[in-house]
Amino acid sequence: MMIKLIEPEARFNKTVSELKKDRFYPDSKPVYPIDYELPFEYTCYHCGYKVSIRNQDLERHAKSNHSNLTDSERVLIEKFVAEHGLDEASFLDFECPECRQAVRVLYKNGPGGFSGMTYELKHVIELSDE
Repeated sequence: MMIKLIEPEARFNKTVSELKKDRFYPDSKPVYPIDYELPFEYTCYHCGYKVSIRNQDLERHAKSNHSNLTDSERVLIEKFVAEHGLDEASFLDFECPECRQAVRVLYKNGPGGFSGMTYELKHVIELSDE
């Protein structure tokens, strides 16, 4: 099985998203829904299927060790991440719903403006039989 390290610009519609909680006053309700930005959209290189990833998905997986991949896929990717010094970021693992392509998205999260959160995609790792 082949492992590819891809820059996020090659697979995603955007690489940075900021979860804002804009308010006119500190005790006011947010002016916009909590997650009003368009989601990240991953395009599978193998089949072209588009997978939407919302800020809430990234927030839920931030600093988590949960993987949505099989054990063998997870082990291969974790070994690759450790060997290439990429383990400082949070990650989100998924398989393409159409072709079952295994993908790990490495991202950084941190405070944003107006008490919001910022998510920045750093790398995409794909497993391939090709």
